[in-house]
Amino acid sequence: MYLVTGNFIIKQERLEQAGDIMAKIVEVGRTETGILRYTFYPDPVDPLRFFLFEEWETKEAHDDHFNSDFMQATVPGLFECFAEPPEVNYYDATVVATL
Repeated sequence: MYLVTGNFIIKQERLEQAGDIMAKIVEVGRTETGILRYTFYPDPVDPLRFFLFEEWETKEAHDDHFNSDFMQATVPGLFECFAEPPEVNYYDATVVATL
């Protein structure tokens, strides 16, 4: 399993644009081979903050998605909406136990 998490702060004047881009990224991402979960979550207190969670079957599936023509054309527009550089983390994960 391969996980991607991210924390983003959006510029106030770009909030609507960012929301549209995130919705399109999720719509397309959820159709990709190997995707298990793909969601941007709004912060419950600060409407300019978002948390990204992606769960992929493999790193290769994620890489195929991220390197797709759609993502390469779309991600720069989202980055223009950020108030500061995002924090993105990648995890090559193995589930060792579940509750």
